[in-house]
Amino acid sequence: MTTGTKIRHFREKKRLSQEELAHLVGVSQVTIGNWEQGKSIKHEFIRKLANALEVSTDFLLEDVQNSNLQSHTNSENIGNDFEIIIKAPNHLFDDLNKKMDFIINRFGEKK
Repeated sequence: MTTGTKIRHFREKKRLSQEELAHLVGVSQVTIGNWEQGKSIKHEFIRKLANALEVSTDFLLEDVQNSNLQSHTNSENIGNDFEIIIKAPNHLFDDLNKKMDFIINRFGEKK
């Protein structure tokens, strides 16, 4: 997955418009659009962009496959009250995800 694709994916996942992300990073909406289309990012904005998207700068800049995307950062919204962010290495994430599903299914049922 390219850097531009990751920017768009995580921007949409956080339900941010290009304009809102641009405001957080300190650039124009056009610049965010250019980055999502694959144009280069000036180094002074990489950290701000990674912080706004809640990903590491290394992850943002490395080329990864879609299957690894969720293992780098995954968040689930629980109601409207709070957000859980889980970060784990690839080999631990699959097992952790299964356990979380079990807990949610087991204890999240209404009786």
